[in-house]
Parts: sequence; structure tokens; C-alpha cells
Amino acid sequence: MDYDDDIWNMLKNLKNDGEDSGGANAANAATKSSSSSIGSVDISKIDINSNSCGCGCSEVISEDHMQICKNCSAIVSKMIENTAEWRFYGNDDNRDGDPSRCGLPTNNLLPKSSIGSMIGCGYKDNIDIRRIRMFQMWNSMPYDERTLWNVFDKMTGNTINNGIPQKVIDDAKVLYKKASEKKISRGDNKEGLIASCIYHACLINKIPKSSKDIAAMFNISHVTLNKGNSRFQTLLQINVSSPEPMDFIAQYGNNLNMAIKDIEKCKELVRLIEDNDIMNDNSPTSSAAGILYYYATVKNLGYTKKTFAKACNVSEVTIIKCYKIINNHHQFIISHKSNLFEISEAQPTAPTE
Repeated sequence: MDYDDDIWNMLKNLKNDGEDSGGANAANAATKSSSSSIGSVDISKIDINSNSCGCGCSEVISEDHMQICKNCSAIVSKMIENTAEWRFYGNDDNRDGDPSRCGLPTNNLLPKSSIGSMIGCGYKDNIDIRRIRMFQMWNSMPYDERTLWNVFDKMTGNTINNGIPQKVIDDAKVLYKKASEKKISRGDNKEGLIASCIYHACLINKIPKSSKDIAAMFNISHVTLNKGNSRFQTLLQINVSSPEPMDFIAQYGNNLNMAIKDIEKCKELVRLIEDNDIMNDNSPTSSAAGILYYYATVKNLGYTKKTFAKACNVSEVTIIKCYKIINNHHQFIISHKSNLFEISEAQPTAPTE
């Protein structure tokens, strides 16, 4: 029994010694820390608008959105984040849902629909929450903006897969919104106006697209598009440069898989024809198709009329008509561009098919 008591007394003495030494060390450390940090900094001298510390040191480091003094480790200032708190990182996030506290930026074309909040919906939500979300979506967009949104969606769907850049689509949306604010359009007038906005946006951005191409994108007739162009000019009165044959040479040449050097030579031929007023009564698309066909015939590139008609979306009769006008000035052309085009003096003969 005496042996057991001695062991317990030894353990008790060791425990008491450890507590005394630990408390003394902690007290000494606290005293040193307070004397080295708090004692050396005058809080009244700290300027919240300055990067210098109250201890007189101007060297600070940035860590966790805080400015910390390198000398005394005091926090000089804190940076408050005032940007959007997304809190969601797409596929790299391990969360099941989107915990973002902010939505998409405001759309200037649909301002009323952009200021409302959105009720989130997850796969664990009951039918009541889903019904509330559906009612909220129905009431978040006014009727006029819902109509605009449907038009914008139609513009994007009909043009994005037909080689129309997003910049042109965005410009067309702005043009349609301005036109719709002037006067409401319905039926064929509305369809023609939508296509006309795309057509004029292409002209503004120097992207050559014929009226036939635009009409085919929206599945409307050429007459409907022309009426839409007239309505567009009546409502907005925007002056845009008319397309020229030069604008369609590269497009039609690429459709025919012509070599780049041949396309460049056709552009030189266009300049010669325009400078001498050889073709003034033909549309730009017809003139471009006729010039390409004339060049291909002289160079024996092996294209047929049917191939040109399909690539340029111009009828064979129109192509031959333009070709004959240019061919009547064949001697004049070779006298000015014989070296550039390597054109023989023999009169070219159009293929029969």
C-alpha cells in the first residue's frame, strides 16, 4: 500500500511542476508580445486612409485582403470586396447546386426583365416550390419584352448557323428594338422587318450577303424582304452604303473553290470594269457572278453555268447576260490587263452547259 501511495504522490508532483512552468512561460510570452507590439504602436497615430503603420513603418504586405505592417505585424487596413460574389466555379466546383448570390448582368434591350430575381430550383425541391418558380417566371417578363425576346431568339436561331457573326446579330437586335418602338409590325410586315434588320446589320459591318441569302435564312419571299427594307428605311432612315460587286467576289470565289490568286485577279478585273462604266445596269450580285464566269471562261478553269448558278445563287440566264456585256469589251480588257490576267487575244467562247 505504501508503494502505491508513493507512485501517486510522484505523479501529482510532476503534474504540479508542469502547470507552474507552463503558466510562467505563457505569462512571459504574453508580456513580451504586448510590450513588443501593443506597447510600440500608438493607436491614435494610425491613419485608416494611409498605408503607413502607427509605429512609423511604411512597409506593408498584403495577405487575405489585409495590409499588415512588416515591423510590428499590426493590421493597417482591410480591403472590402465590392464585386459580385459568384461562389460557383462551374465544372471545377464540387457543389451540387449553384450557390451564387447574384444573377446575370442587365440587358439593355430587356431592362424590365433583367431587374427581377430568379427562384432557384433543384432536383430535391417539392412540387410547390417548382410551381412557385413557374409562376414567378411567367410574371417576371412583361408582354412587350417577351415579344422582343421571341424575335431575338428567332434572329439568333435563323442566322447563327448560316455564317452570320454574333456582332451582326447583336446590331440587328438593336435595330429591331428601335424600329419596334416607332411602330408595331405584324404578319409579313414583321417577318420582313426582322430579315431587313439582319440585312442592314450585314451592310453596316461590311459583311456581303445578298437579299436572296437573307430571305432564304428566314424562309420568306424576296418580295417580303423588299417590303421589309422599305419599312425599315421609313422607320429608321439610316444611311448605309450599298453593296458593290467587289463585296461578293471573295464569297463567290470561295464557294467555287477558286485559287486565291484567281480571286485577286478577278478583283482587279472588277476595278477595271467599274472605272470604265462597263456594267452599270446590273445588280452587284449579278455583276460579280458575270465577272467570275468571264474570267473562268477565259482561263479555261472548267466551271459550268450550272455550277456558277448554284454557287452564286444567280440564274444561268442572268450570268450569261452579264458575261456577254463583258465579252463585248474583251479587246479593251486585254489591252489594259493582258499582263496581269495573261489573257489571250482570242475571243473567249462560253461553254454550252
